Amino acid sequence: MRPLLLLRMPMAASGSTMATAAKLRDEALSAAKRLEDEAASLRTSNTERSQQLEEEATLLKSAAAAQERVRASAAALDNERAQADALEQQAAALLDRLRTELLDDNADPEDDDVRSASSQAAAIAHLHSQAVAVQNIKNLILIVLDLQSSNYSKWRGYVLLILGRFALKDHVLINDSHPYDPAWSRMDCVVLSWLFNTISADLMDVVHERDGLTARAAWLGIEQQFLNNRKSRAMLLDAEFRTLCQGAFSIDDYCRKMKSMADALADLGEPI
Repeated sequence: MRPLLLLRMPMAASGSTMATAAKLRDEALSAAKRLEDEAASLRTSNTERSQQLEEEATLLKSAAAAQERVRASAAALDNERAQADALEQQAAALLDRLRTELLDDNADPEDDDVRSASSQAAAIAHLHSQAVAVQNIKNLILIVLDLQSSNYSKWRGYVLLILGRFALKDHVLINDSHPYDPAWSRMDCVVLSWLFNTISADLMDVVHERDGLTARAAWLGIEQQFLNNRKSRAMLLDAEFRTLCQGAFSIDDYCRKMKSMADALADLGEPI
């Protein structure tokens, strides 16, 4: 049997990664084409050998597709890095403008308040550039919220924790939007994409009713789905909780069921 090509991706910068992946993809496709041609010529005379060559060609095509995915991922990473660099440049320009305005107002550049404000603005800008560079928010927020789940409070806590880490909580907790500020709009889109990537498709269909949705509006829409009719839902769930019997449940399943119902009651403001 002819040995198959072993495609390996070297550890390098993303630009080199894209070029290497493209080259390996092309080599694999070329090798697959040769095998297919050889298989076609042998099809009438040697069926078994022809089938073997076709299988090898299929494997090479799969390898080529994998290299194409690597190339696309590297391109996406380059794009995210470029966006983060652009945001840092905007932050630096903003700091320069603030220093100029403060000096024009006869502010003392050594004043503690001035230094504190400049330092805080720089820190926030750096955190925002890190948020833009996050590739997969599901690596940070491990819960996916859906309409039937009883983990809304946990999901909310996780989301606020991560938003606080990147100084973005105001985008969901405060009714203060700045749609004509490019930097604010960009970070609002980041927060909105994080929310949509941590809820189910059914819940997103309910919340995402129109274009131009802000992160704050989406946050309130999600909250409304779980906290509407709170009293009636809490009464029904409380009655179900208090009448729950072990029945055919194992002790572990029974305890998990009770814990789930208790969490749902806590979400509705009626902790057990």
